[in-house]
Amino acid sequence: MKILKYLLIIIAILLVGGWALVTTQPDSYDVKRTKLIKAPANVVFNNLNDFKNWEEWGPWMEEDSTIVTTYPENTNGEGGSYSWTSKDGPGNLKTIAIVENKSIDQKIQFGDYDPTDMYWTLDKTEDGTNVTWGMKAEKTPFMFKLFAMISGGMDGMLGPMEEKGLENLENVIMEEIKNNPPSSNIYRIGEITQKEIKHQTFIGYHQIAKFEEVPALFAEFMPKAGMHAASNNLKGEDYTPASVFIKWDEEKGETEFYIGLILSKELAPAEGMDLIDIPAGNVITVSKFGDYGVGDLEAHTNIYKYSHANKIEFGELVWELYMNDPTEVKPEEMQTDIYYQVK
Repeated sequence: MKILKYLLIIIAILLVGGWALVTTQPDSYDVKRTKLIKAPANVVFNNLNDFKNWEEWGPWMEEDSTIVTTYPENTNGEGGSYSWTSKDGPGNLKTIAIVENKSIDQKIQFGDYDPTDMYWTLDKTEDGTNVTWGMKAEKTPFMFKLFAMISGGMDGMLGPMEEKGLENLENVIMEEIKNNPPSSNIYRIGEITQKEIKHQTFIGYHQIAKFEEVPALFAEFMPKAGMHAASNNLKGEDYTPASVFIKWDEEKGETEFYIGLILSKELAPAEGMDLIDIPAGNVITVSKFGDYGVGDLEAHTNIYKYSHANKIEFGELVWELYMNDPTEVKPEEMQTDIYYQVK
């Protein structure tokens, strides 16, 4: 009996000592890993932005075959999420903020524990994109500290997972680029000018969308606008593909705009289209040469700098004209003329 008593005492000492050791572990952590992926930032961003893509590279998928994922209607962009169950319990992951092609902020939750911050940053380089995956928290639950202590600290527990995930992500993206080469990143921006324009008529389809949804909407509605013109016997010289923007909200990552045509010949709007009169007046304009989405931000930024330097106040409308057929010219020769209405 004395031996049993001594064993119980030793076990109690070990438990108390172990508990005390766990409580000495830091409450906060910020564990991150960075990897250079030789791909444009938008390609990496588009993969990360939709949780349905994560099954292809998520490191936990290889380690736990019991994971069963559930996807809601929205799996991408701000508010996108997904959840899972496994032998280790349930969990969920949600995107709370994005800056397109630059950063993604998320919350990951295991069971009933408080959510933990997860984040991604994308930094463009001459060789591709430096992709950083990180997890951080200010207050770490006792059980997480215990698991971390066994693994050599939070860095030892989370770091290898992040490294494996980034390696898997690189493999998936390299295969994607091999099968679907990205468009050219070459662009140039012309000289900013001010000029007077005549009255113009625009017809287009109204849209309210997240920034990342805009390309898909153009792919859907611009051909519809062109078919409407063709079905009414208009030729290429009778209209110019265009878009008119009326709101651009960086905080919400949302824009309100129209996709359609600026007309040089009369044409009634099709069903679902609106007519917008662009009044005669003064505008600031610049031409950007390059693939759609490449150099656009820089062109608009140049106009903002110009207006600030010259103390010019903008009107309500901003519009873009797409001056040539992208199937007939090289990507770096595609011309987008940008116009800002001036008060």
